Parts: sequence; C-alpha cells; structure tokens
Amino acid sequence: MQNRFSSVVAIAALTALVSACSDSPTAPPPPATVNTPPTIDSITIATDRVEADRPVQVTAVVRDAESPLGTMTFTWSASPQVGTFTTTLFSGTQAVTTWRPAKGQKTPDVQTVTLTVTESYTSSGQAKQNVVSKSTTAHYNDSQAENVELGFDFLVKKFGNYTVSPEEAVSNFSDSCSGKAEELSDIQNNRENFMILSASFPTPTVSLDVALTEGVVEGPCTFQDIPKNGPNAGKREFVSGICRLTTIYEAANYRWRLCKSNFNPPFSSGLVSLQGRVPGRPYIPQ
Repeated sequence: MQNRFSSVVAIAALTALVSACSDSPTAPPPPATVNTPPTIDSITIATDRVEADRPVQVTAVVRDAESPLGTMTFTWSASPQVGTFTTTLFSGTQAVTTWRPAKGQKTPDVQTVTLTVTESYTSSGQAKQNVVSKSTTAHYNDSQAENVELGFDFLVKKFGNYTVSPEEAVSNFSDSCSGKAEELSDIQNNRENFMILSASFPTPTVSLDVALTEGVVEGPCTFQDIPKNGPNAGKREFVSGICRLTTIYEAANYRWRLCKSNFNPPFSSGLVSLQGRVPGRPYIPQ
C-alpha cells in the first residue's frame, strides 16, 4: 500500500511539473516609438502684396528627424478665403506651392496663409499623428474691383451728391497727385453754382499697367443738376459724356487712390460752360 501511494504522488507531481513547463510566457508589448514632431521653420510668400486671381509662389522650410518631407501630409489654407493651392513640391527641406488668391474679396485687406503638416507613425502598435501649423500674412488687392469702386464712390456717391463737402469728395485722391487740388477747386465751384442731384457711372472699364501701379477707369457718366444762376436757373438739367479717372497704387498703404479726373463732353457741348459743372476738367481725347 505504501509503495503504491508513493507512486501516485510522484506521478501527480511530475504531471504538474510538465504542465507548468509547457505553458508559454506572455510576450511583452513592443516598446513605444519616440517620434519628434515636424518643425516649420518659416513660410515665405514671394511678394508681400498679392493680387486676386494671380499666382504667387509660397515656400516653407520644414524639418523632421524621422520622416522625409514627401511622406508627410502638407495642407495649405488661406483666410478669409482660400483661393487655390497647387500640389506641394519638395526639395531638401523646402516645400513649395503656388497660391492663387480668390477674386471678389474685401479689398484692400490682409490675407493669412497657413501650412499644416501631419506626420503619421505607429507607436506601441497604435497609429498616431504629429500635427503642427504655422502662418504668415500678405497684403491683398483685387485691383480691378478696387478701381471700379473708387470711380463709383467718387462720381456717384460724392461728386453726385451736393450734400457732400468738396473736402470729403476728394478724400480718396492721392496727395501725391496735382489732380487732387484741381478737383477740389472744381467741386467748390460746382457746389457754389449748381445743386447736383444725382450721377450715374454704370459700365466703367479698368485698364492697369503691367506692374499694377497705375490705372485708368473710364466709362459713360450722366449728371443731373439745377443751376443756381443764369438763364436756366432753377431748371433741372442733365449733362452726359465720358468720365475718365486716373489712379495710382500707394505702396506704403497697399491701396489704390484716385489721381486725376477728366470729362469728355459731347461734341455739341461747350467746354467753358461745363467748367465746374462736371467732375474734373473737360477734354477732347487726341
């Protein structure tokens, strides 16, 4: 009995030992990956003045210890309106895109360009991301729209309203142009001799030089007034012709200003009789 019992105990112990030895230990998790976020050193716009719907190059300098630039995601945006950005190209630490600012925005204004870089990687078996952003600004002009608005504001809202003072009427003329003093004198004459009731400037065209520093706003215009003296005093009359305004870009202020105003009367009109009655000096184009 004693020998048989000892054998049973020995077999049980051996079985437990074999079972314990056959169990595999749980594998430890992979070590966490140390991944430093990308660094955006700088964003440079080729010019500090950008024009609506005209492409301009934008360059960012980006560094990352683990990932080549081409393996990360580059997202460009602009505010208040995005416009369009081309596909980013890479050269060393440089990321280059072309930005075409949107038309029809508030002008002049300041636009903000932002680059967001996303680096994707795996750590401890889990997908993770590093996301960094950086911004810069540029002065924005929609020169066509700005010139049209300058012409309309002066001819219709200011000159064409007798309640607007001569000084306020020339507030958008550049101090660097002799046309401002001439126009002020003409409007003072107008306010003294006419009660101008309204004006129209419905279809102006804008011509700009290549450098976007000088412009011409021109189109048909009509003025309704009442002479204060002379044979037609107290009678409502109309004068129509072609209004021609020159403009200049003031780089220091990043905005367009009026420079000179002229009026091309109908050939049947007398130039002398129109002096002070229309904006600027009457002229006949050569």
